[in-house]
Amino acid sequence: MQFFDLSRQFKLSDILTPTKTLQELSGQEWFLAKIRVEHDCISDHDSIEGQAIIQSNKNIQIELEWLIQDSGYDLQVLFKGIETEANVETLVVVKGAQLVDEQQQLLSAQALSLWIDGILLPLLPNIRRDIKSCLNLWDYVEYDG
Repeated sequence: MQFFDLSRQFKLSDILTPTKTLQELSGQEWFLAKIRVEHDCISDHDSIEGQAIIQSNKNIQIELEWLIQDSGYDLQVLFKGIETEANVETLVVVKGAQLVDEQQQLLSAQALSLWIDGILLPLLPNIRRDIKSCLNLWDYVEYDG
């Protein structure tokens, strides 16, 4: 049975979506759940972009935008807006929870980005390799002749 504090106003979405702090998220186990690729064959861009969905064992999902750049000797996976200067609006989408700070105030996008960079990505040390291994990168290689 679940009890609600009727002394405060609340929205239906607040009941259905639990609030979590970044510290609570840090205690969960995370894994790479899904990869999406966007590649424009017509443009001259030499980078591959897409989204990665990272999921916790508590069914909370974080969707990050990523890009793969060719450094000349290897392919680098970078997370847009977190590890790169975002030249267009970059979204980080969180599903399954509302993120709040210790005072129960909604979290800023900047605080979430800092948490992703400093806590979440180190919890997934092989995430860059996993993203590259999910892609068939030969589909994006141009051949001479």
